Amino acid sequence: MGEINYDIAAIVVLLFNIVLFFSRRRLNILQSAVFLALLLATLGATSADAATVLFYVNTDIHSPATQYAVNTLYYLFQNTIAPLFCVFLLVVDNSWYGFSIKRKTALLLPWFAAIATILSNPWTRFVFSFTDAMEYRRNDGLVFLYLISLMYAVISLVSLGRTRKKLSGRTVLALLLFLPFTLGAFIIQFFNPQLLIINFGISLSELIILLSINDFDVFIDGQTGLFNRAGLALYLENIDLTKAKASVYLVHIDNKQFLGYSVKPEEAIALEKRMIDEIFNAPCRKKFIARFDFGEYALICRHRDPEEITENKERMRRCFSRPFIVGEKRYPLHARLCHISVPEDASNGRIVFQAHRSLSVSDWSYPLDAWLGLSEISLAKRQISVSEATKDALENFGLTVHFQPIVSAETGSIVAAEALVRLTSKTLGPIGPGEFIPVAERSGLIHAIGDFVLDRSCAFLSAIRAEGLPLRYLDINLSPVQFAQFNLADRIYAAARNYGLKGQDLCFEITETAAALSPLAMMRTTEELQAKGFSVAIDDFGVGNSNIVNLLQIPFASIKLDRSLVIASSESDAGRVELSSFVSIFKRIGVAVVAEGVETAEQLEFLKTIGVDHIQGYYFSKPLSAGDFKDWCRGKRA
Repeated sequence: MGEINYDIAAIVVLLFNIVLFFSRRRLNILQSAVFLALLLATLGATSADAATVLFYVNTDIHSPATQYAVNTLYYLFQNTIAPLFCVFLLVVDNSWYGFSIKRKTALLLPWFAAIATILSNPWTRFVFSFTDAMEYRRNDGLVFLYLISLMYAVISLVSLGRTRKKLSGRTVLALLLFLPFTLGAFIIQFFNPQLLIINFGISLSELIILLSINDFDVFIDGQTGLFNRAGLALYLENIDLTKAKASVYLVHIDNKQFLGYSVKPEEAIALEKRMIDEIFNAPCRKKFIARFDFGEYALICRHRDPEEITENKERMRRCFSRPFIVGEKRYPLHARLCHISVPEDASNGRIVFQAHRSLSVSDWSYPLDAWLGLSEISLAKRQISVSEATKDALENFGLTVHFQPIVSAETGSIVAAEALVRLTSKTLGPIGPGEFIPVAERSGLIHAIGDFVLDRSCAFLSAIRAEGLPLRYLDINLSPVQFAQFNLADRIYAAARNYGLKGQDLCFEITETAAALSPLAMMRTTEELQAKGFSVAIDDFGVGNSNIVNLLQIPFASIKLDRSLVIASSESDAGRVELSSFVSIFKRIGVAVVAEGVETAEQLEFLKTIGVDHIQGYYFSKPLSAGDFKDWCRGKRA
């Protein structure tokens, strides 16, 4: 029956694997459960294999029934490894969650047949048997079991081939290594039955998986030992895939920034530990705690009992009714709290992250130490839908860029154009920029939108130039969130050069309101853009309380008068005087003046008389698609 040296080595490796599995933090998800079952099945098969050898060499003290029982146990465990690995692979690539009950049953049916064959073997002798002299015999049924294991290996390879692009390179490598380690050992043992090496190969393969795919250290926050953002995202994804129900409790310490500045690092660490121990000491099933940052946390409980939810919310709220005591110091803390029911409030994990971001915005007024629902934290269902539609549009070509001509007030000839992004959702239809841009700024999607608009605009201007159509430059809007980026000028410069454009070909617009929000960041970015040859324009001047003195601190090349000023000039003498005064001031300091929203000939004539340089509005053209804009330019030139 062979020596058991390799089985002993495999048992040592498997025990190490199991100790390592339980000693490390892990996500309580199906992937972990299936992998643990795989480890235990391999340990059972290896132990039973070693026992069969020991029993066989001591046949005089063991009855035939005992021999059959031990060998049956070995085959049960051994023929469970292949289907378990197949299921593990399907869970890792998320295919398993999309299978219907019938499909899962069909996949496991051969395993059921193998189990039935093995359990009936003491009577049928189909798989193995013992002679009267207690000599072990392999029978025809063993080929049947081998074919079933081979079938699961083929299914695993086909599935891995189809989904490999969705998985990381490390994951694919670990899964691929499992098969040659296992099949190689199987082939060696098949031709040399005395060499019991199969389970040693499997144990090494499982160690590789444990150190790669099931290594959850990347999901752990190094400072607190809680799960980090990536771990939370994976856990929420698992909840989505399994269609489970859960309660999510978001906690944001309101005075965390003050603590960051006023408390020593070692005191902050001790305080955070005390906060976590007290706030999240909830008696809930399958508790999961994640840390976004210092003072920002999420607790997920996989229960939905209304009384327990109420009790948890009240207990967590009371934690902020008294100071947190660390040593001899007392820290009075207050928090913004939000409860989300999954899946009723949040259909996917992204909504939880959006809710956290909304809760974290310091300039939004929320009641402290009181629980809020999702709709109460300025993330109503419409905003959630718009955020999801924006992300979908970025991924599935739902964004387009239109261009509105800017013409000379004197000659009516085309001078430039403004790039304007448009979004059309498959479910919500057209969504205006006034709605989806603020949502994108809060969710962080504004950077991807900005990159898209910049690329399409540069491509458009390059194509216009190639056809010899007149267009001096292109205006592109920038969000104040984009303006805060340190590498913005370098990224824009690289995109322009990619299409053969120069700095003078692009002008970037920032609103007057945004310019006042962060003057230092605005000044820094504006100077960096100008150093690359780009120009900056102030957009929507006249909205709100205009402050020319503050604007003059920013080196802008042109200013765009908001349509409200143009309309006011058509309605009253006071409006005409105000608009004339603004134009006069900007002309004296050498700034080009553009009037927006011009719709009538009377408005145009007045703007020409007071010295406005350029006109933009429906009087000349609405925003046009790239193709329509080219046709419009050809018509103007003709």
